[in-house]
Amino acid sequence: MSFKQTFILKCLDYMEKILADEQELEQSICHFIEDKNPGSRYQLNTKITEASQWSEQDKLNLSAAVFEAIARTTQYFYVEDDERAQEINKGSSVFLEQYLFSLTENTNPENRLMSVKNNIRRIKDEMKNKMEHNLENPYAFFSPITSGLVLMAAATTVALLAYRS
Repeated sequence: MSFKQTFILKCLDYMEKILADEQELEQSICHFIEDKNPGSRYQLNTKITEASQWSEQDKLNLSAAVFEAIARTTQYFYVEDDERAQEINKGSSVFLEQYLFSLTENTNPENRLMSVKNNIRRIKDEMKNKMEHNLENPYAFFSPITSGLVLMAAATTVALLAYRS
């Protein structure tokens, strides 16, 4: 499992934990807004699927949970190493750019956060199943390479046969 996958799974774990506990969510909101007005300026509107249809409170809750999950994950993996810092930064970017949209897809307008929690579980299951499948098939990586080599061998054989004729 790559560091990026491990980072994403840890973020999803923390998000699930934060969204499951009202006190943790409230604490995350406090950390997120600090002493600022909880306006939409700080929310992830551009990364939330159909954000215009979400209530301001749901967007605030999600934004706070995401940023708290990333902060906790970063702290969990933090070491004073430039290479690790770059990996953490890449993991955070991938989480925000590739996973947040999926987390907010097909949510129930009546209960957005429950839908997000369901999406978290679905995505975690998909990632774990994909990783297990890759572990079960140790030759999965080599299939594109093997296919290329077979095609090259076939082309070489055809070329040699054509040359002899």
